[in-house]
Amino acid sequence: MMKLIVAIVDAADVDRVMIALTDQHIPVTHVSSTSSFFNPGNGTLLMGVDEETVPQVMKLISDLAVPHPHFIPATYNGTVIPTSFAEIQVGGFLSFVLNVDHFEQA
Repeated sequence: MMKLIVAIVDAADVDRVMIALTDQHIPVTHVSSTSSFFNPGNGTLLMGVDEETVPQVMKLISDLAVPHPHFIPATYNGTVIPTSFAEIQVGGFLSFVLNVDHFEQA
């Protein structure tokens, strides 16, 4: 059965994940999202694969899209303190594996 994997990946990891997928001959489509200065954003990856390939794809993504520390300006009562930064965890990924009832390729 055909599956559609939708993976939302941190922008810092998207290129690395896409290169690894294409190196494994796994077709992938990247859908960009908007971002801001303090929030670099995410990318959505779409992959149509056979059911047997799903574990390989998920392992590859989980190995490359890992959470990592990011520093943002600290705030106090809504005021940015320019000399102070707070460490937060960003990255990682969120994925959905969906059944595909119909698939056509022209």
